[in-house]
Amino acid sequence: MAEMIIPYPQLRSILEKTCELAVAKPRAEEMMDIVEKKLADLFEVAYENAKAENSSTIKMRHIPITKGFRNSMNLFRAVIKEENVEIEPIRKYVLKKIPSDIPLEEEVVNGLPIIAGTLFVLVGRVIKALHPEIRNVYPEHIEEAEKVLNYTL
Repeated sequence: MAEMIIPYPQLRSILEKTCELAVAKPRAEEMMDIVEKKLADLFEVAYENAKAENSSTIKMRHIPITKGFRNSMNLFRAVIKEENVEIEPIRKYVLKKIPSDIPLEEEVVNGLPIIAGTLFVLVGRVIKALHPEIRNVYPEHIEEAEKVLNYTL
């Protein structure tokens, strides 16, 4: 069982508002596994980009954030205020999960909660794009979303 970086009641509400999906706690935990994998992937690329530039720190520009990712970030930002999501626990959790011998710039550290939360929104948006008619999320929906995100992120 995955440790949730956003408390389940808040995450459930965020996914309802951003993706019009109802997500049971076991499905949210499955989504958390994907979020952790995609965070690792994003920072693996960021590390490679920083090394290629001979940068002494990982900067925001090193993280492969696409226009679609940015749009989902805006959705997440809009609802976290309504949900009173505590950012600091997310930041601390994510920092523990990102191994790197290159330090993160302060802007990156401050952006970690938004990046992590946005990954939940992306999983939900992929599910909704593939199945616009559904409201309840099932394991097969999460498996499909993970495949799509593995190809695209």
